Amino acid sequence: VDDYEMEFAKRLSQLQIEPLFSCNCILNYLYGKLEGKKTGNITGPMTFGEIAYVLLNQTLVYVTYEEK
Repeated sequence: VDDYEMEFAKRLSQLQIEPLFSCNCILNYLYGKLEGKKTGNITGPMTFGEIAYVLLNQTLVYVTYEEK
């Protein structure tokens, strides 16, 4: 990725979601230079990219609820 900060912001803006909960990997904050910046609807804590006890680097995870 040539410009991580720009690409991260672009892809985040394309998400049409309203998450109940979200987590963002701390590496996204470091590489994306997100300190002090808003990240749309992704407002949960920073983590180390660990999901279900498996380390997955640079993750962004969110939970939504849809009634059908």
